[in-house]
Amino acid sequence: MYLTGRQSEILELAKTEGRVLVDELAARFSVTPQTIRKDLNDLCDGRVLTRIHGGAIFPRGNENVKYEARRSIAALEKQAIGQAAAAMIPNNSSLFINIGTTTEAVGKRCSTIRN
Repeated sequence: MYLTGRQSEILELAKTEGRVLVDELAARFSVTPQTIRKDLNDLCDGRVLTRIHGGAIFPRGNENVKYEARRSIAALEKQAIGQAAAAMIPNNSSLFINIGTTTEAVGKRCSTIRN
């Protein structure tokens, strides 16, 4: 799922605050409420946020977020973790990596370092 800069900021605000409101976001970004509603609808369609009346909330574990959508949540942090973890793995090692977007970042970084 591709996120615009504004959508990434909205997602981070929702993660920090727990919820975001259309009118507050429209004022913050100097755009119309309709623009924010479209952003929220896109984020909710990607299942990274859940729509509520007047805004959206960040899911808190009781709702599954699609794997593809989870990749965009804290993506830079996952890349940093992947790089740091890959640097600790000795050459010619074999790894078993569990499923997850952070462990996927480790695996991707290992493959780029070794190739």
